[in-house]
Amino acid sequence: MIRSLIIAGVALLALAGVAIAADLPSIKGPPAYVPPPPAPSWTGFYIGLNAGYGGGEFSLDTDPAGLLVAHAGAPSGGFIGGGQGGFNYQFPSSNFVLGGEADFAGSTVQGTYSPPPGLGTVSSKLDWLGTARARLGLAFGNILPYVTGGFAYGRVDTFGGAPAGFSIDQTLTGWTAGAGLEYAITHNLSFKTEYLYVDLSNQNFQVAGSPNTHTVHPTLNVVRAGLDWKFDWIAPPTPVVAKY
Repeated sequence: MIRSLIIAGVALLALAGVAIAADLPSIKGPPAYVPPPPAPSWTGFYIGLNAGYGGGEFSLDTDPAGLLVAHAGAPSGGFIGGGQGGFNYQFPSSNFVLGGEADFAGSTVQGTYSPPPGLGTVSSKLDWLGTARARLGLAFGNILPYVTGGFAYGRVDTFGGAPAGFSIDQTLTGWTAGAGLEYAITHNLSFKTEYLYVDLSNQNFQVAGSPNTHTVHPTLNVVRAGLDWKFDWIAPPTPVVAKY
């Protein structure tokens, strides 16, 4: 009998301890707050490389000493590639990105005129091309579609074989406009594809021993891809994190 009372008393004490422990306040704090990662910012200076294809037409007009102007066209094409550098600024609390970019590229773009304009076989070649452009984009996270346009300049060499045997090099200026799409692979590295239409000014020349005046007008379509590396010299504002 006494043994049964002792066992019953111990069981009651154990149950009472469990009930009291359940009513005690927890000393464990709330779970730590982990803020979401900040949205990527496009603000910063960058440099990069690009490569692609350029194609269009060189047009050649010949004024034979006051007679009707003779016209010849030279469909062109070739590799174009080089480097670029620029700066983007993404407005605070906005998707709008405004920037500027300058690039310089070597070129193998060349075309031969047909029919020949009375000088034998004549060709024009774009030796190199540079642009200085504004860019306006609308960021969707790490994707940035943009439009671009501005100043263009390039070195054009027009040359002919027998019987004239001449070569004329001139640096021409003009304008360019286009659009592109850039994707931020990481915080610093991005990949882009871009299209530019380039219109350079006229190249005017005369061949020794001929009274004829010749005018070359280059136009070009450039499709290229590139990689950019953004520097963190200008960092976005540090987000405010709530503390508990």
